[in-house]
Amino acid sequence: MGEWRRYGLLPVAACIGYSTMAIQTYGVGPFVVPLEQEFGWSRAQVMTGLTISNAIGVLFNFAVGVLADKVGPRRVGIAGVVVKSSAIMMLATATGAFLNWSLLWILVAFGAVLAQANVWASAVASRFDRGRGLAIAIALSGSSFCAAIIPVLATWLIGEFGWRMAFVGLGLIWMIVALPVVFLLFRGRKDDIRTGREAMEQLEVVELPGSAAAGVAELPGVGIKDGLRRPAFWQLLIASFSFAFYTMSVAPNLVPMLGEKGSSVAAAAQIASLVGIVSIIARISAGFLLDHFRAKLLGTIVFILPVFGCGIMLGDSPSYLILALGVISFGVTIGAEYDIVFYLVSRHFGLKSFASLMGGMLTAGAFGGTVAPVVTGWMHDIFGNYDPMLMLLMALMAAGALALATLGSEPAEYAVAGR
Repeated sequence: MGEWRRYGLLPVAACIGYSTMAIQTYGVGPFVVPLEQEFGWSRAQVMTGLTISNAIGVLFNFAVGVLADKVGPRRVGIAGVVVKSSAIMMLATATGAFLNWSLLWILVAFGAVLAQANVWASAVASRFDRGRGLAIAIALSGSSFCAAIIPVLATWLIGEFGWRMAFVGLGLIWMIVALPVVFLLFRGRKDDIRTGREAMEQLEVVELPGSAAAGVAELPGVGIKDGLRRPAFWQLLIASFSFAFYTMSVAPNLVPMLGEKGSSVAAAAQIASLVGIVSIIARISAGFLLDHFRAKLLGTIVFILPVFGCGIMLGDSPSYLILALGVISFGVTIGAEYDIVFYLVSRHFGLKSFASLMGGMLTAGAFGGTVAPVVTGWMHDIFGNYDPMLMLLMALMAAGALALATLGSEPAEYAVAGR
């Protein structure tokens, strides 16, 4: 409990900071119709911004992780909040030219990579050992709470002030709320090390004795090159790609898929709403369980669940209860998976290059998220239903489960103390 007494506000600050990353993911929906009406765009043109954001993530997620390890996550997180919030406000200046819209989304994308999950989780992981799983889960809950707040807030702002001022309002509200919290409360051990080194340089201190030297010691863990050579890195990379492909296949297609399975529009919406509720519960629960049970076993179970979920949805006319169970399995995995991967990276590789190595996982995830909508849309067009997509997802998630199940033991020097 000492960790929580000393640093209990850090995961909350990380949660608020991380929520800025998800603004565009959950906020673009309410703007689709107003933008179509204003500029005569197709829905695909409006949604191009999300594709641009994922593509930029593929290119820069790893580099931002390296940056966070080098200069400390606090500086990167603050920059992420400022750039992302400002970029969201700048979407209000859209002219109707598709090139202009694409360039604006490049700014949004750079804000997103600066505010990506490994920046926030790296600071949290550095402060927590026995409670690391729950602390990371709280930090990553920012995206879930953003999903609950943004659509309602954006819809209200559009109705009251129009879509341009709604973009301004979203960005401004997030900056006003998140920036002071991150500035005052978000600080990891890497940031302390960086501050200590700068103080040493200013004082021209060559050697520190005793406890002073310990205060600026490097965090335990492997370097980037050593981490990339270990099989565990590539196994976790497979799991990250599988999860992202799965999520970006299910999320945009869930309601129409339920409709094809015989649900009414209202029933499909009700069933689909279970994903958000279950994902929040699953995320916090997984964080708690990670601190008490073997992480790779928990991860294997979480990956296997959607294999059964997809399987039971392959029937011609599944009942409401069967569809609900399938959707619940989706929600559990969507809520818990990245918490587990982040935790496993910290335990298998330590904290020295945590943000960098997690940047690799997020790059694999961004690639999966980029190609999944195209591939699954093409499969539906070819076969006329979602069953082939479900079978593909079953195979991918089974591969992810196998990758986690065959992970070696956590090195003793990075394992949780006293367990």
